[in-house]
Amino acid sequence: MSQENTNTDNYRDDEIDLRKLFQAIGTWFVNIGNGIINLIIRFRRVSLDYKFLLVAMIIAGGIAGVSFNKVSKPYYKTSMLISSSYFNTRLFDNNIEKLNALCEEEERTGLAALLKIDIDIAKNIKEFNYEPLVSEQDIVDIEVLKQKLTELKVEDLDIAKIIEQLYIQNKRTYILSVDVFDNSIIEELQTTLVTYLKENPYVKNRIDITKKNNLKLIEKLKVDIKQLDSLKQLFNLNMKANADRKGESSTSNVYVGESGTLNPSGFYNQSIALYKVLQSTETNLELGVDFEVRDSFTVFTVPESPSILKAIVYSIIFFFGLGYLLILFIETNKYLAKIEKERFS
Repeated sequence: MSQENTNTDNYRDDEIDLRKLFQAIGTWFVNIGNGIINLIIRFRRVSLDYKFLLVAMIIAGGIAGVSFNKVSKPYYKTSMLISSSYFNTRLFDNNIEKLNALCEEEERTGLAALLKIDIDIAKNIKEFNYEPLVSEQDIVDIEVLKQKLTELKVEDLDIAKIIEQLYIQNKRTYILSVDVFDNSIIEELQTTLVTYLKENPYVKNRIDITKKNNLKLIEKLKVDIKQLDSLKQLFNLNMKANADRKGESSTSNVYVGESGTLNPSGFYNQSIALYKVLQSTETNLELGVDFEVRDSFTVFTVPESPSILKAIVYSIIFFFGLGYLLILFIETNKYLAKIEKERFS
């Protein structure tokens, strides 16, 4: 009997604790709601108390937006897609940083000399930017690699370093963008930038070596194909001679010295294979696939810089927020003055 009473008391104690827990949770949500309402009320009161200050900040923001739009030069953004077997993120990053550093110079003589362009064109360049082109397949491959490294219990920091190195080393295609003040220079600027990147010593040496090797390979393939063609002619003559020997045993194999017989389908297939390799090599050499522009700059007539309406809106928002920061400073100063008066009066 006493055990039953004990169990009942424990049950009641547990029931009371749960009630207190739910009451505490309910009180917490009520306090949050009251806090939000009080904050809105204070915000409304402060806005009404300082309405003239806020109106003045809105007017100042509108004037600043108009002034900024009139003073600042509109600029245009365009981009191109460029790829090379010899590109990597470090190489691209170094070149773009160098160009942007020269863009910060007022005279722009360094930029003009580096890109081999006129001073007037250099002065109309605002900024260069780039980003690696990440395809959907790249994203899938990276996620699969992350999953496998996680299963091998590799540390997250080490995984991040591995992925970063992959992005640095394996990127071959980049989106190169430029901001200019005059969109009429875009066409000439593209030619200049492509030449600048292509003439990079690291890239240029490898392009030259690849070209020389491809030319040697083409010559070799042409010689081998010519020899195979001669061998096919000899084989055809042999087949014809065998066909003329009526009544005699004939064979479709060609005997080549002590090496035995030569299967005719073998060198026919080899001839086709060599010809395909020759076509592929000539195509790559003609197209310059180790360095190519996949998509060129586009000339836009609408500037990238914000219009006068956007400039006014952005400026008003900024000054409006600045007004509330000023109100916060004033109210804080009043509160501190009140505390100081109570403590030291």
